[in-house]
Amino acid sequence: MFKKIFTLLFVALIAALLSSEISQAQTTYKKDVYPLFAITPMAGIQFPIGTLNDNYKLSFNAGLEAAMRINRETAFFLKAGYYNMPRKSDMGPGPDANYIEITAGPRYVLTSPKVKAQLFVEAGIGAYMFMTREWTDPYGTVISSTTKTNFGVNGGPGVIIPMGSVADFMLKAKMHYTFEDGGAHTFLSTEMGINFKL
Repeated sequence: MFKKIFTLLFVALIAALLSSEISQAQTTYKKDVYPLFAITPMAGIQFPIGTLNDNYKLSFNAGLEAAMRINRETAFFLKAGYYNMPRKSDMGPGPDANYIEITAGPRYVLTSPKVKAQLFVEAGIGAYMFMTREWTDPYGTVISSTTKTNFGVNGGPGVIIPMGSVADFMLKAKMHYTFEDGGAHTFLSTEMGINFKL
């Protein structure tokens, strides 16, 4: 399964890079005035890993990110994200769940005057809220929803593809790791969005 996921991500990244014509680009950088601000609505797919994968199946995610770029190579981001975690039907009755992420961290951007697309790597830390929804067990008992907040970290690569002076296209993949009582939860997210420059 992971081989297919990483193959898909690799193909998407190569397609994005080729569409930006990085091998023949003759981009002229204008004089940017820093800091630069951007807001990015995002959506994608999340893939549970390990113990999360035992009970939950892959589904969608969505989020909103604000970023401040302090120079050509360095930026900082703040993100709020929602990750849907529907329960696997073959696991028997139980609650669906979701994660809400509020994280922040640095982003390092690889830039070149001859390359339009900008590769980057980023890492974030913050709060992850794991919520199970209300459900009814086989005996008719209603089990209340629960919410648990834990510390978590994330990181991964991405690419920003320029589309104009107003917005760029962003594509990234991140590994999320949350510290739980008696163990940890891990999931992978792939996301794409429109990076609106402010």
